[in-house]
Amino acid sequence: MKGIEVYETGKFRYREDLPTPEPGPGQIRIHIQAAGICGTDVHILKGDPSLDAMMNYPVVLGHEFCGVVDKLGEGVEGPAVGSYVSAEMHEWCDRCPACLAGKYHACQFTEIHGLTKDGCFAEFIVLPARNVVELPRDLPIKGGAILDPLGNAVHTALKCEVKDRNVLLIGYGPIGAMAAEVLNFEGAKRIWITDVNAKALARARTWIETQSLEDRVVILDVSGNGHGKAHDLILEESGGGADVVLEFSGHPAGINDAFSLVRAAGDVVLLGLPKDSDVTIQDFGKNVIFKGVTAHAIIGREIFATWDKLQDLHKRGFDIARMVTGEYALEDFETALHLFANGEEQKVVLYPAGLPT
Repeated sequence: MKGIEVYETGKFRYREDLPTPEPGPGQIRIHIQAAGICGTDVHILKGDPSLDAMMNYPVVLGHEFCGVVDKLGEGVEGPAVGSYVSAEMHEWCDRCPACLAGKYHACQFTEIHGLTKDGCFAEFIVLPARNVVELPRDLPIKGGAILDPLGNAVHTALKCEVKDRNVLLIGYGPIGAMAAEVLNFEGAKRIWITDVNAKALARARTWIETQSLEDRVVILDVSGNGHGKAHDLILEESGGGADVVLEFSGHPAGINDAFSLVRAAGDVVLLGLPKDSDVTIQDFGKNVIFKGVTAHAIIGREIFATWDKLQDLHKRGFDIARMVTGEYALEDFETALHLFANGEEQKVVLYPAGLPT
């Protein structure tokens, strides 16, 4: 079968001779229809040390996809062959404290497809039947392909109540952009979006213009001298700090902004992953302890509560497919990766069987 294989640190190759996997007992084989490129894939191919230590080379890359059930392994009753599906790409152990507490997304011994096991940048993938999620037929495949990252955005954005509340979103990358859509859809009262990247800021401004959100959403450039002005504006407009702060950048400055710009007894929700192992929190007593802040660390999707929320958003009219900006054949992976990594595309989907007509 065709696929994108990472064979050593930072190196990949397009292959047409990968063995087609066969499902074992309790497993399902899925014929992949579409797959999304994630920021994690970019970091893997840059040789990020924290991810490189997790990789099991050689391995098929990719962990965002949708497809059609192709074959059932022994003892599997469903989803039936022909079902339209996606899947949770974290395999949990069922024995660690997190799993025993029902927090499978935080499993201590999780295996992740696209890192430790073969992923979805290929024609077929085999997964445990318990990981597979049936999708509604009216969801376009380019939308079905990005439910994994959208799940991260939903888990983060809806960790706390956001309806009729003031929310600060730090970092308008692909996941931050998805979270902004969720905040708007769920009725956040006012949204401030901060970033330092000119392309990200331009996309954010285009979003509020096309959606006519100028009365509810404010875009702020926090690079250079703009940082202090943005800080003062948010504190003034919110009356002392945002009710909820969502941190997607992972940058120490962004993490510190999250704690300094949340109101007393507010919530800080952290998804962004810092490059370095240590982050210094400035004015810790003032910005954390004496405020009585609640901090929430987000990893992946809550299994399967977040998937249920994704289905509910779709049923209520949330346009998932609209967030995809680029579509490419699997053979054009290198081009798609370059455009995505350089911020030319906000969200990219690959098609193993070629671009749909």
